[in-house]
Amino acid sequence: MDVAVLTEWETLRERLLQGPPWRTLMVAGPVNAGKTTLARWLAAQVSEHYRTLFLDADPGQSLIGPPTTLALSRVPIDPDCWLRLRFVGHISPEGHLLQMLSGLVRLVEAARWHRAQRLVIDLPGHMANDAGRELFFQMLDVIRPDYVVALQREDELEPVLRCFRRSRRPRIVRLPVAEAVQERDRWVRSDYRRERFQRYFAGARLRRLSVQARGLHGMVPPLDNPEAVRHRLVALCDRHGFARVLGIVARYDAELAWLHFWAPPFRAREIATIQFGRFRLDPAEVGLITRRRPPTGDVPLRTDALGE
Repeated sequence: MDVAVLTEWETLRERLLQGPPWRTLMVAGPVNAGKTTLARWLAAQVSEHYRTLFLDADPGQSLIGPPTTLALSRVPIDPDCWLRLRFVGHISPEGHLLQMLSGLVRLVEAARWHRAQRLVIDLPGHMANDAGRELFFQMLDVIRPDYVVALQREDELEPVLRCFRRSRRPRIVRLPVAEAVQERDRWVRSDYRRERFQRYFAGARLRRLSVQARGLHGMVPPLDNPEAVRHRLVALCDRHGFARVLGIVARYDAELAWLHFWAPPFRAREIATIQFGRFRLDPAEVGLITRRRPPTGDVPLRTDALGE
């Protein structure tokens, strides 16, 4: 990984390798602070000595997997390969506190199941409002990492960090934002999300899945309202609550209880629930054919790669 390494980073690496034992580290900071670069570098350094996993907890600028998700990955990181995936349902954590917290908890549990000796968590960009501060507090309070590395230009994170001043965990390491960090405006960030979605849905086809005997949860819209359903992003989840595949809803057939959607291949027998997100994604934006309507009657239609 070719990055400009600061002296403070080197000092932190030595502390993590030579200091007291630890298992979980979070990297936090505002948007455009270089969090992901630092988190990836730390994970790579630590992985030379310990079995290390990486948790991408930024649903808006996902490094691993499609946007709207949290992902657990091995190190070195492959953006298109993950161990477990949780669906938040939107690109913004704001308004999705429960999904963020439950996703984090379940992925930290999964890291232990995978026998991680060290876990590095890359948090979403800190929002400087009440919702952002409360989300940051709750993530620290629920996970209780051994370390939180706080990147700050001024004191953006201090209102929350002060809440843990008398706590044994987490140990707080404050670092300045590197001068070399390049700020990305909203258009660049939007283009990045589109590219990630396009990459994920590159092999997608129009498919269908019966909702009978499968639970529906998340931001479930009125299924009898075509406009409320159309273009909703959904996650098809296994019995453990992890997302097996994401889909873009085309329509719902109430008579036959079929959900029609664009998605990559999946095994229908592994799907226990369908989680609806609040985020909408136009299939045209990811290069899918939008003029084609879901067939009716007895016309053959892909259900999944291997059938029900």
